[in-house]
Amino acid sequence: MEKKQLLSQTMAFLLCTTPDTTLGKLLQLCLASKVDGKRSGKSPLEFAEELLQHPDTISTWILEVVDSDDLYSVEEMIALSEMNLRDPEKFMRELLDEVTVLDTQGLAN
Repeated sequence: MEKKQLLSQTMAFLLCTTPDTTLGKLLQLCLASKVDGKRSGKSPLEFAEELLQHPDTISTWILEVVDSDDLYSVEEMIALSEMNLRDPEKFMRELLDEVTVLDTQGLAN
């Protein structure tokens, strides 16, 4: 996929949600984190696919993502604190339910 096309689709998807939603909170963490594939052994896409295939692993997934570049930023910690992960399974259930009904306005069929 061409990078401009990927960028436009990603921007359009982001424009379909807000930071106060469960999805938005996960995306905030993703924006605050920078995955270093050489250090972590996984690409950003592999991280994303892994979480969606195994949503029950969100707690360890977050630790791996945040640790992937060995730089802990204030933004990462703020995003993490806003996720309300007292019940990780509930968080992921809500997130996946949100994605199911997300109005992407024709972006994804």
